[in-house]
Amino acid sequence: MRILFEKLALILLSISILSSCMGVDSKVLDEINLATAIGYDYVDETHIKAIAVTPLYYPDKTIKNVTFSSKSSLSKDIRDEMNQQSERPIYSGKLEVVLYEKKLAEQGISHLIDTLIRDPSIGTTLNLGIVEGSTKDVLSQQFGNIDKGIYLSKTIEQNIETGMLPKNNLHLFLYAYHSEGMDPFLPIIKALDGKVIIKGNAMFNSKGEYVYQTKSRENVIFKMLFEDTTNKEGFSTKIDGKEFASVNNIITKRSYKISKPMTDTPITIKLEIKAMLREYTGKEINPKMIKIIEDKMSKDVKERSEDLVRNFQKLHVDPLGVGEQVRTRTRSWDKKKWDEIYTSIPINVEAKVEILESGVVE
Repeated sequence: MRILFEKLALILLSISILSSCMGVDSKVLDEINLATAIGYDYVDETHIKAIAVTPLYYPDKTIKNVTFSSKSSLSKDIRDEMNQQSERPIYSGKLEVVLYEKKLAEQGISHLIDTLIRDPSIGTTLNLGIVEGSTKDVLSQQFGNIDKGIYLSKTIEQNIETGMLPKNNLHLFLYAYHSEGMDPFLPIIKALDGKVIIKGNAMFNSKGEYVYQTKSRENVIFKMLFEDTTNKEGFSTKIDGKEFASVNNIITKRSYKISKPMTDTPITIKLEIKAMLREYTGKEINPKMIKIIEDKMSKDVKERSEDLVRNFQKLHVDPLGVGEQVRTRTRSWDKKKWDEIYTSIPINVEAKVEILESGVVE
C-alpha cells in the first residue's frame, strides 16, 4: 500500500510540474519570436547580411512567415539589430536550418558555425546548407502554408534518407572539420519556382572554405563511397553504342583495404552494390544481358569513383575520410605527414554491381 501511495504521489507531482511548465511555455511563446531558419549572405570582406524567418500561427491554421534582416560584421550584432525591428525578442531555440551563400562559403564559414555551437539552445542535429544565389532568394520563397524552416529541414532530411545526400548535420560537420583525417561537406540547394532543389554537395578544405561542388553524375557515387547506404535514387550506364540501362533502390556496402598505413602503398575502396534494374532501352532482357549490364555498370562505377577521388586529391580535400580510415589502422599517425602524402597515394576502387530484380518494360 505504501509503495502504491508513493507512486500515486509521484504521478500527481509530475502532473503538477508539467502543468506549471506548460503554463510558463505558453506565456513565453506569446512573448517571443522563434526563428526556424537563418541565412547568411556575402556583402564584402568585412560584412555579412543575415535574414531570419519566424513563423506566426493563426487560429484558422494558416501560417505567416515573417522575415527580419540585418547587415554587420558580427553575427551577434546582427541578432541585436533584428531585435530592434521586432516587437518581441527573437530566439533561436527552435532553429531548424541555417543557410550560407556560396560566395560567403568560399571565404570560410567556420567562424559563423562557431556562433551556433556557443548557443546552448541550438541542437547539434541542426541542418546546414549552402545556397546557389542568395539565401534571401530561398527564404523569400513561398512554400505553401508551412513553416519555411521546417520545410527546408524536411527537404534536406528526405534527401538524406532516400536520396543522394549522405548523413549530415551540425554535429557531423563539426566532427569532420575538427578531425585530423577528414574534411566536411554540406548540401547545396537552389530556389526555383517556389521550391528548393538539391543540387549536390559542397566540399570544404581544412580551413572551412568551400572549394568544390559535386556534379549531378557524382552525387550518387559520392554517397556510395562515403557510407553504407540504401538509396531509392539510382544511376544509368551506356551499355553499347546506343543502349542504356538504369538501376535504382540501391543497397551499398563499402570497405577499405589498407595494407601499409602511412605509406604510399595503394589503398583500395571496395563497393558491393545491389540494385533493381529500372529500365533498359534494348530489346530483350535475359540472364546473359543481365550479366553484361552488371559488368558494364561495375566498370562505370569504378571509373567514376576513381575520377572523383582523384579530383578530391588534386584539391587536397578528403570528404570521404580516407585519412580517418588510415588513422584508425596505425599507431604512427602523423597528420603533417599524411597531408604531404595524401595527394599522391594511389586510391583504387573495386566495384561489383549485382542486379537483384529486372522487372522492366521494353
